[in-house]
Amino acid sequence: MSSQNSSPQDARHPSPKQAIVLDDALYPMPRDRMTARDILDQAGAPAGVVLQRDYNSPIDHIFGDDEMVDLREGNVFKTIPHCAPVPCATPDTRPKLAFVADDVWEVTVNPNQTGHSLKRLMGLPHTAKLFRDFESPIDQPIDDDEKVVFQDGPVFTAKGYSLTIKVNNNAVTVAKRRMSGLEIKQAAIDQKVKIEIGFVLYPIDKDGNLGAAIPDNKVVLFHDCDAFRCVAPDDNS
Repeated sequence: MSSQNSSPQDARHPSPKQAIVLDDALYPMPRDRMTARDILDQAGAPAGVVLQRDYNSPIDHIFGDDEMVDLREGNVFKTIPHCAPVPCATPDTRPKLAFVADDVWEVTVNPNQTGHSLKRLMGLPHTAKLFRDFESPIDQPIDDDEKVVFQDGPVFTAKGYSLTIKVNNNAVTVAKRRMSGLEIKQAAIDQKVKIEIGFVLYPIDKDGNLGAAIPDNKVVLFHDCDAFRCVAPDDNS
């Protein structure tokens, strides 16, 4: 894929989907080369900021509005005020790279992965089937031992898997990694966990401590074996 030139793509050679992480939010992008201002505009950034590529270094690179940005060289960015000083990354610094699967991203500085390592990076179970996402109805399947290069496209989908979470120590099987608090409770009820939809949901950390209550409309990103407690609103135990 990386050897393709900039000529128009046809159905036999669809373009891989592109995305950036800007100020810790995910935005799809129409192509892999755009001006900095076009990237900011597509992300809805205000006029008084400039684009800064995020490196694994204290020194990042700031782009002028008309400067061309190649997303294949790094797709993690920040915005800073237009009047900020302009540092320049040194040649030995490594840009942060955001791999994306089903609108969930993880950041690394390693552009060379395998299907297996990418699933591990994304917190996907080994049973997941990974596909590189193209601007086409047909996506590219990725085998576990297949080389995955960031420059060939950072956006993927995962299919054919489920995760097991626990609600009040009961196993609950879910088929996606992002669910609202209400969806988590409904999934638990559907799988015979003895709670009610009006109960309050809390995350449990690895040490067994309860976190802040999860509102019904809050979307939660979870991994296999994440645990929750769901109790009546007046139950303070």
